[in-house]
Amino acid sequence: MKVLKFGGTSVANPQNIKLVLEIVEQKSKEDKLIVAVSAFSGVTDLLLLAAQKAASKDDSYRDVVLQIEKKHLEAIKELVPANEQTALLHYCKKNISYLETLLDGCYLLGELTARTSDMIVSFGELLSSYIIAEAMKQKVANSSFKDSRELIKTNNNFGKAEVYFEITNKNIRNYFSDHSAQVIVIPGFI
Repeated sequence: MKVLKFGGTSVANPQNIKLVLEIVEQKSKEDKLIVAVSAFSGVTDLLLLAAQKAASKDDSYRDVVLQIEKKHLEAIKELVPANEQTALLHYCKKNISYLETLLDGCYLLGELTARTSDMIVSFGELLSSYIIAEAMKQKVANSSFKDSRELIKTNNNFGKAEVYFEITNKNIRNYFSDHSAQVIVIPGFI
């Protein structure tokens, strides 16, 4: 099994993501793959900006959320056939709604804790990896998505959490020894 990591530039836009899909499709003929992907280019910065605006009682954070949503919806429309988009669009809209709820809380409280910031920033990788996993199914039928938060366990030092390696390594071994997918797409930095 090999691990491939694609950063923000590699997943900057649908054109770059299509290249990633081609690379993964070719490599998957040789080995089982774990594909870790970053947030779409610029999304992490937009998430941080939205959080800072919300905590500062600047309601223009809602406009930033619309930019984030638009970027992901456009990617879905370019990467996944229309007849396969319904569940994916629902997943995206549900997560954007959850993000808005967190930001609304920051706005109402006028604060942004390290824990909330970590949660807000995670949406970039969660959204991109799920979209890419669904697009990957068009290239490699035996592919799937796995939320890396279910595997990696850390302490509660938000902003600089440390991994509990014994638990994490056990979770990873157990999951990948029982999972038969040729390609598993996971969120990168979470």
